Amino acid sequence: MKTVALNLALALALALAPALALAISPADLEAKLSAGAKLTVIDVRAPAFYEKGHIPAAISIPAALCATKKLPPLGQVVVYDAGLGSDEAKRSAAALNAKPGIKAEVMEGGFAAWTEAKGQSTQAAGMKSEEVPSITFAQLQVAQSNDVVIVDLRKPPVQSRQDAQGVPPPPLTDLRKEFPGAAVTTSPFQLPQTRQSGSGASPLIVLIDNGDGSARAMASTLKANGIARFVVLAGGEAILSRHGEPGLQRVGSGAAVFPPGFVPPNK
Repeated sequence: MKTVALNLALALALALAPALALAISPADLEAKLSAGAKLTVIDVRAPAFYEKGHIPAAISIPAALCATKKLPPLGQVVVYDAGLGSDEAKRSAAALNAKPGIKAEVMEGGFAAWTEAKGQSTQAAGMKSEEVPSITFAQLQVAQSNDVVIVDLRKPPVQSRQDAQGVPPPPLTDLRKEFPGAAVTTSPFQLPQTRQSGSGASPLIVLIDNGDGSARAMASTLKANGIARFVVLAGGEAILSRHGEPGLQRVGSGAAVFPPGFVPPNK
């Protein structure tokens, strides 16, 4: 019975720990590293992202391995993920805090916030290929919080010739109702101050357009201005109008129309 009770207590601790995990700002972490503080920095992103660039002192332990990997008593540990809407760092910190001799906290804003703060990294200097990170509808539903600001770049729908008979185009999705936990603005350069992270890391900017490419264009502008903590909502208004559900292919597009989840047989 004692073993069962202990297992239940551990499971409860892991479930609650993400919400209770201590946090440290990129600036505070950099100050501690510069002062020679005894701590271990763990990068929980996928190895491919770690290899592209990471905090020089960090070791790579992917989030999926944190719970099962055998580790010595590392003492003070700082965990970070990409900072682009996932909760990998919080979940990893919870798993590490369940191990003896480890006290883990999360670096707010992840590697994106570290990059914005001009922290040292192993990223190669020079020109890099354009990479625009994206977030799915489901991920945004989970990520919405005081740390998320949605930037609405959508334009009002224009009535087409096919709708000229008096049928108005459907209205744009109400972002405030769809994502009540996130702030909404129309410019990434006018972010609500009350929604900024309490310890100094910038909020996660989510760019949403209606399929005209304005989100990707704004992403390039943000990069040029040294802002790294942003994502583009995959599917834009089209996915919003379906509340995240997959849609049918348009009739007349030259492709067969199948219901969601249907797999056509091989010819």
